[in-house]
Amino acid sequence: MSDVAYPKVQNTAHLSYVVPRKKTPGRRPADSSQSVGRWLCRILHVARRRELLVCLFLTALAISTGYADSTTDRMLLPIEILGADGTTVTRTVTLQAGRAESARSLWLQIHGLRYANQASVQVNTSAWMPLNNNTATIAEPGRSFGGIGGGFGTLMMTLPLPEGTVVGGANTIRFRFNQTDGVVSGYRVLAWNFLTFERRKILPPDDFTEDAPETWTPPLPDAASILAGRELWQTASLAASSLPNSPRLQAHCADCHARDGRDLKYFNFSNGSIVARSRFHGLSTLQGEQIASYIRSLPLPNPGRPWNPPYQPGPGLDEQPISNWAAGAGLAWVLDRDTDALPYLLSRRGDPLNGSTSDPPGNAPNLRELVGQITPDIFRPDGNLNPRQIPIALQLPDWSQWLPRVHPKDAWGPAFTTSKFAAFYGGETTPESKSKMGTKPPLRTLLAAAQTADYNIRPVVAAFAQWSQDRRAFLTRFVDAKTVWSPVLTDKVYSTQLWQLVKTWETMQEFGLEGRGRDILGLTADSRTWWNTIPAETAPPAAHIPDGPAGVGGSALTNEYFTAAWYELQIVLNSGNHQHRDRAPLDWVYLIGRFHDLYVQTQQPEPVRLLVAVIKALQSTDPHLGPDNLSQGWRPDQNIDPRVMISPVWAPLFKPLPIEVHRVLTASLLAAWMDKNLQYPIAKYLPLGALPRSYTPPRGYGQISGGKVWESAQQFREAGVAPGLVRRLQQWGVAFTDRAGRLQY
Repeated sequence: MSDVAYPKVQNTAHLSYVVPRKKTPGRRPADSSQSVGRWLCRILHVARRRELLVCLFLTALAISTGYADSTTDRMLLPIEILGADGTTVTRTVTLQAGRAESARSLWLQIHGLRYANQASVQVNTSAWMPLNNNTATIAEPGRSFGGIGGGFGTLMMTLPLPEGTVVGGANTIRFRFNQTDGVVSGYRVLAWNFLTFERRKILPPDDFTEDAPETWTPPLPDAASILAGRELWQTASLAASSLPNSPRLQAHCADCHARDGRDLKYFNFSNGSIVARSRFHGLSTLQGEQIASYIRSLPLPNPGRPWNPPYQPGPGLDEQPISNWAAGAGLAWVLDRDTDALPYLLSRRGDPLNGSTSDPPGNAPNLRELVGQITPDIFRPDGNLNPRQIPIALQLPDWSQWLPRVHPKDAWGPAFTTSKFAAFYGGETTPESKSKMGTKPPLRTLLAAAQTADYNIRPVVAAFAQWSQDRRAFLTRFVDAKTVWSPVLTDKVYSTQLWQLVKTWETMQEFGLEGRGRDILGLTADSRTWWNTIPAETAPPAAHIPDGPAGVGGSALTNEYFTAAWYELQIVLNSGNHQHRDRAPLDWVYLIGRFHDLYVQTQQPEPVRLLVAVIKALQSTDPHLGPDNLSQGWRPDQNIDPRVMISPVWAPLFKPLPIEVHRVLTASLLAAWMDKNLQYPIAKYLPLGALPRSYTPPRGYGQISGGKVWESAQQFREAGVAPGLVRRLQQWGVAFTDRAGRLQY
């Protein structure tokens, strides 16, 4: 039903978009470069000062700054451009002549550019400049993930400006939404600035201020309007889009979003965004204002923003209330480079090794300086690395990218509404689905009952597993491994997966389940967790959606991005809680193999994010269960193993690491793996009368699992691993091989 929800349209600058302030004297150009503001923003986030009031304009300092007297008013951010085709928003700033003459380019941070030429920009009397991957220089890592039309929801970019475009005095910048594709209705400018030839910013940060959601009120605060808004949310008949002759939808607002609208409140979609999206779906302005009034009136927490990816990992998240977790650490903690995460991995608590969260990447420790901090304890299989607190350079999907483009009702019709998959969610049954449900209570009924103190909550794990099985059985009616795919079919299938993900988020929030992992899974569980694998099951391969033009997003690159993003979300939300059984809940070898598939598309190696996944794979089993427990215990031949560090197939993914760092990481991983292996006698690995399961990973992933690691002893030596450690590996291999031979395995 909806892919992007956007804020209020204004065609000209208005007093509500500027905040008067006392004019400050000119400032000295700053000498620092790269990401100073982003790290200042991170400090504020970790310290939990007033959220998001300054974060995005500090992020704008990612390019070194050179300030000048500019304007007497502070410009409100974000600038929101949405509505009908051609909607234009105008802003004006004043510059002194000397600074104006130095402007050579326009820097932008934009959320919601989903396709080329969706937006255009004009500065003063310049020609309109359409935004696409040819006209704009997209910053990394967003460029490698497809830039405009790629995976990332928010991008930074620069546009060259002809000399003389910016003038002394008043300068007018215009942003235009060119046309809809039937899904998108606009975009947001989160930050912008003029740059000098040296890439210094001309406008100082305090020329801008961030809009504050805590000041928002219902457009129509009377009880009747709020009640009408709730009714519209649940029952209003909607058009598919604002395109001519757009068909009517079976789905309502509450079907694609959280049923009570809490997602729009939680992620702070503005009143204007709700009104504009309502009009996009065929409602009137009044009806949109009534819905916005209902959303504003919800007595629920609202720490998120539409552009901040849900659950984006970063330092300090675990110190915040559980209700803030879904808001994520914010765009400020999406790293420029994957290797910037290494200090956080080595600390294992989400703080860099020096105990400070204030070092910008440019001042972060040189990677070679970290060699002495790398020990086998980092990779200890009996440990519990916290991926929620380790920042990554992969921007996870924003909330709009969670929402289905088409509801399963409209995708499949009665096949969905009469299915067990639909009925098990909410209990709304037809005669056909009722017979399929039997006596089992629907998921929401079960979760509501679990709120009572004396209720045994543990069966809800099996309930989510059953719901996942219902989805697989439902989609099998339409697709399988031999299906000939098209973009239309992909939208239907992928939207069905997204619908289940959104409804899972809805139930986890509504019933307060994210902090109850230990009630459900026992004391080995994380303090905050999901207890299902629905995020991973949202990945395109879970439904056989192939790479290529029919892939999600229309390319192999975007298909692999969403695969990586949903798998990463699974690691953050539920990596198994040390309750691995056979290849469930996650097939770690397959999941890690997809890192290689993503690299083939992006050519952006992510060694640290990969190492986090490797560590979580090693830590997926119960540390109290040995290898004689063939399904749940430590089985090194069934999991990822240290050969991933020396395999030629995987060498490009570790290329950003200096040789000495890679060497110590390789030795530490092998040592931790061997220490765990040697906790148990060989007889535990090869018990009498029990034939261990064999596992062969896909050939394209190289020899990274399946046993006989000792046969790679020479490669470990060549990688610089100490001879004594290699001998331990060989001796263990000899003992293992000897017993296997005697038992004729």
